[in-house]
Amino acid sequence: MGRNSSRTPADIRMRRMSLSLAAAALPVCVLGVVQDVVWVLGLGAWLLVAAILIELVYRP
Repeated sequence: MGRNSSRTPADIRMRRMSLSLAAAALPVCVLGVVQDVVWVLGLGAWLLVAAILIELVYRP
């Protein structure tokens, strides 16, 4: 940890974006499974991939 362990507004925005993408992925994936529509399920999977990549790449 650095000298200043408080998060900047940009860090908070990126964390919020990652959590929003992950939260949006769940209902989209469930909708794709329930409706048996593969492209909707794929969209949910890509939302989850984007959320994970943001978490992995942008580590404050």
